[in-house]
Amino acid sequence: MDKNDVIAVGAVGAAGTATGIVTASGIYGGAIAAANAAGLYGAAASSSALAGLGGGALAAGGAGMAGGAAFIAASAALPAVVVAAAGFGLYKWLKS
Repeated sequence: MDKNDVIAVGAVGAAGTATGIVTASGIYGGAIAAANAAGLYGAAASSSALAGLGGGALAAGGAGMAGGAAFIAASAALPAVVVAAAGFGLYKWLKS
């Protein structure tokens, strides 16, 4: 890898990370808004949102708050990887 490749990796990595953060915050924000509409606020809204994203409470057969946290992490990671890989692939294609 030459110097320009390293710069390109950093740039597409930053773009991918930004995309992932926006996606995850939108998903979590929507879940919190739904919890607020149900009359929950603060820690109760956060717990409810995470459990809802995780498929429901553990006692009800869902993955609970841990599943919701994993869902949010995946919703941030997947767009980040896709955007970074596509951006670097485009860079290499245009460079050749």
